[in-house]
Amino acid sequence: MKYAKFLCLTLLLIFAAALSGCGNTEEKVKTVAVCFPNTTSSWQRNGDSLKKLLEEDNFKVDIQFSATVEEQQSQVKDAIAKNPDCIVIGAIDSAAFVDVLQDAQKKNIPVIGFDRILLDTDAISYYASFDNGAIGDGMGEYIEAALNLKGGGGPYNIEFFAGGPSDKNAHIFLTNTMKILEPYLRNGQLVCRSGQTTFEQVAVADWNSANARPRIQELLNKYYSDATLNVVLSPNDDIAGVILEEFERAGKPYPVISGLDGDPAAFERIREGKQTFTIAKDPDVLTAKCVRMIKAVVEGTQPDINDVTNYDNGVKIVPAYLCTPMIIDRTNVNSLAAK
Repeated sequence: MKYAKFLCLTLLLIFAAALSGCGNTEEKVKTVAVCFPNTTSSWQRNGDSLKKLLEEDNFKVDIQFSATVEEQQSQVKDAIAKNPDCIVIGAIDSAAFVDVLQDAQKKNIPVIGFDRILLDTDAISYYASFDNGAIGDGMGEYIEAALNLKGGGGPYNIEFFAGGPSDKNAHIFLTNTMKILEPYLRNGQLVCRSGQTTFEQVAVADWNSANARPRIQELLNKYYSDATLNVVLSPNDDIAGVILEEFERAGKPYPVISGLDGDPAAFERIREGKQTFTIAKDPDVLTAKCVRMIKAVVEGTQPDINDVTNYDNGVKIVPAYLCTPMIIDRTNVNSLAAK
């Protein structure tokens, strides 16, 4: 009898321990904070895609969009206070998070820069983007081929626009494009009537297309009232759209004009023969790569990296994964836009 009671008590203790053990096996839900701008339509698409993929992998996603640097700084501070397992930042101003991210570093929260590198901070863990040098090269090479510059084509009138001054990518785009086009400016095959060719002269504040409108209006009125503007280097699709609106308003023939992001509106303009080409940064490609990077850092493993030399943020060389962009024009817009 005593043995039976002892056996029952033992079994009860084992059963209770088993129940307790079952409770401990429940995994903690991993949380990711995403802080993106809402300054262009592509950021919303990127954010929605990233959130969807992360939730499919059972992450809890806190995603915030901001219109100003101050708003984004506040959102990042709030995200850090919630102690997420990872923070992903697409910065409005790449240099605006030096102080903000100190708390993330103290808490050992991994920080990933999405599309735009975070400058002057060693709190950034990794960087996921497209090959920005290749984007600049692609713009220059397409214009070179379209105008048959290698074959002696020209002279053609050209004007330049660049992205926001606080975005290092914008500097890379213009620098790489100009390496290809500068020889033709020097020999007269390309002519910039305004003389505005430096980054400071042609940058569009905050990448905001509305900020490009006054400048293209002035260029057309002041330098091309009696001449044709044959080529415009546009740093993205939203700005290209504004530039083309002003060409239409002025009754000017459409120029050879670049774009970037692969926006649906740009695809339509390409079909209509208005915009010449865009370079697509497929959000599905970048966000899928970023999700794999997030999973690796949350699990404490090494994410895939293919660049450990080119992205010096002023404090450290940031390990990066660079996806491959794709040029889209009338020859392939219908097949690619349908995907």
